[in-house]
Amino acid sequence: MNKTPKGCSNIGGAAAAKLEYCRNKSLELFARYGYRPFSPAGLQLIEDVWEKISLSRARRLIALTSPFGEPCVLRGDLTLSAVTYLSSHFDDDERPLRISYAERVFSVSPPPRNNLEENQVGVELIGWEGAGADVEIVSLLLRVLDTLSIEDSTVVLGDVSVMSKFFEGLPEETKESLVGALQNGSYTIYADILNGLCVDETELELLRALPSLKGDSSVIGDAMRMLREPRVLMPLKRLCDSLSKLGYAERLRVDLGFVRDLGYYSGPIFNAYSSISGTLLGGGGRYDGLLSKVGIKGEAAGFALNLKELANHCTEGPASPKIMLWCGNCDPAEGLRYADGLSRKGVPFEFSWNSDRLESQRVAKIRKYKWWIDLFAKKALSLQTGEAKELSEAEPEVTSC
Repeated sequence: MNKTPKGCSNIGGAAAAKLEYCRNKSLELFARYGYRPFSPAGLQLIEDVWEKISLSRARRLIALTSPFGEPCVLRGDLTLSAVTYLSSHFDDDERPLRISYAERVFSVSPPPRNNLEENQVGVELIGWEGAGADVEIVSLLLRVLDTLSIEDSTVVLGDVSVMSKFFEGLPEETKESLVGALQNGSYTIYADILNGLCVDETELELLRALPSLKGDSSVIGDAMRMLREPRVLMPLKRLCDSLSKLGYAERLRVDLGFVRDLGYYSGPIFNAYSSISGTLLGGGGRYDGLLSKVGIKGEAAGFALNLKELANHCTEGPASPKIMLWCGNCDPAEGLRYADGLSRKGVPFEFSWNSDRLESQRVAKIRKYKWWIDLFAKKALSLQTGEAKELSEAEPEVTSC
């Protein structure tokens, strides 16, 4: 019996078909919005990755040496691959650049998870001016979920520039500890760190309130009244206002304690969740900080979604074959010509070249096909009722599958 390494998985059958359905539907949508496909290398040089992402993420990468002796990691970040590619292949005056991808990424998951790979689909918009791109990216994510019939979903929005403002003036080590506590949901540890700070009471009150500043978009107004410089919240407010005008108000939540890598992201950030199961479907945000690390001046935003979770929550799927075409007694060319006609009509099917008609029917029943067609005798057998008909008579019903 063949086994896969711990943390890896082979996906086949209906699950793989659902995965591919979600992948293709997503990429089709992205293409309509002007995003061009991108296929990244499977290996990344350690020197190109290590200092461009947070230390916690870098430690989870899977290191190896290429056959040419180069220190590498398995591809652990699609955004970094995209940014590196665009920086070396396009001039500044060619931006903005829109790309899409559907690939695997590899890293060691934090406990209790143990998977080493994840199928992702996403987009990157690199080089833009104005807040419209933030709205484009988040609304595109919501449109993907709607396209896949995952309408019971919620997008949680935050802003790391607001977080930076809250932590302004604190020692770097303290900032890292507070961010780590928020990321892990360790609010007791967060409170303990605050108790040891020597800051004025007004600032301390603001920091204590941070984890509780969550809810609908009215939370932004509450935070504005607490900040000395409330304009730092305006990009997030404008983003929520625009998304609400597009009809997404009920699916938006604001969490000002939501944080990611402060050196990587630099503005609005977001995660998408299933409203039913609470499962994280993916997320993204604005990452101007990453651009500067690869020598690009400008702004960028994007998101990546977990394809496996999309497939698990998608209520639709690809059309499954309902017809088995038995060509065991006929010329293969005749069978293929008939199949071409079904293909042009969008009717899925499967060939059977087995010379034993009964064995062919047995397999068709196992696969729960609706029709078994004998192309030599021009007969159609209903595998549900056992009734046999002339193919010409049954064809309208057969092709409606």
